[in-house]
Amino acid sequence: MKKAILTFGVFAFVGVMMSCGGGGNTGGTTVKPVDNPPKAAKIELNIIQESKTPAPDWATSDETWSEGAEGGQKFVYLRVEAEDPQKETAKLLAQGQKIAQMADAIKQLATHEFAKVTEGMAGQGAGLETYVYDAVAAVSKNVDTSGALEAGTYWQYVQEIKGADDKTYYRYIVRYKIDYAKFMAAMKNAWGQQVKAINPELKEKGQKMLDAINSAQ
Repeated sequence: MKKAILTFGVFAFVGVMMSCGGGGNTGGTTVKPVDNPPKAAKIELNIIQESKTPAPDWATSDETWSEGAEGGQKFVYLRVEAEDPQKETAKLLAQGQKIAQMADAIKQLATHEFAKVTEGMAGQGAGLETYVYDAVAAVSKNVDTSGALEAGTYWQYVQEIKGADDKTYYRYIVRYKIDYAKFMAAMKNAWGQQVKAINPELKEKGQKMLDAINSAQ
């Protein structure tokens, strides 16, 4: 009898240990301490050589577009760039990517301009978001950048250090300009097309927005 009681006690003890995770694998998930993910190596850039000192503001800015005027005429300035170990190749790559990069910059500019118009409508632009998105796409597609004029170039020879690794390359930047009036014409045309196809309930809002665009300077 004592032996039976002792045996039962041992099994009860083992059962408790296993239910508390003290036994073997019972099919449950073992929780392991979570290690902190390693921090990304800091990237350090050293300019070894550059075409102009100091670098022009448009070359060091993070913006791919800007607006300005020359001789009383307003322009949209667009920036394209490329990198390569060879300077001449970096230049050719920048020129080759001109159309695609300028289309992206125009899309950003159009988004900015449409946002300014809707903000000026004191909340009356609600419901037009989808139409604005389509209009932005149309503007970036329809603005003719093939005749964009070169407005400046800048290059720098850079050493990039990341952890124990480093590399050197040329960064070549080209600035182009297009007539602001042509950009606005594309914007007005794109939104005019949206107004024609807009939901009848939003027609009045769409027309107000078109009027605001037409009156923009």
